[in-house]
Amino acid sequence: MKGSIAAFAACLLLLPGCSQAGAPTAGNDTERVQAAPARAPSSQEPAAQAATARAAPATPAEAGSHVLGKKELALRGKPACEIAFVYAGREPETLIWEEACPEITASMVDQAALERLGRWERLDDFARKFVAALPGGKVLQVEGSLSASVYPVGTTGSTYEVPVAD
Repeated sequence: MKGSIAAFAACLLLLPGCSQAGAPTAGNDTERVQAAPARAPSSQEPAAQAATARAAPATPAEAGSHVLGKKELALRGKPACEIAFVYAGREPETLIWEEACPEITASMVDQAALERLGRWERLDDFARKFVAALPGGKVLQVEGSLSASVYPVGTTGSTYEVPVAD
């Protein structure tokens, strides 16, 4: 009995583990953003600066809702703009606006800003509820030369477009 347990334990040691640390998986093959390797602060860096660097949010979602950036692209042979954004506590998302990036603005706005712009009343009660429920009450607004839309998160957990100007 003792010999069979030892043989079994030896066999277990020869089997590969369930996962390999650092080995790529099918889900990681298409990652967009890679974290920069961590480095230790040099002896010349002030301690306060090193502490500030360590206090930075670990992910974009922890930093609050904000626009990550815009990227020019062509869509059906015409200029378009890919807008990357993140709502606090959620994964980053992208959307395509069918105008060139220099012609549009993308920003996080709250109810007061939408009211000042005369756009709050364009939202129905359903959309207003979802805008108010977003972290900090801020929603992505994209404005082009001919129209504007906001992108709240709906009941399915997905963002959806609500036109607020045309």
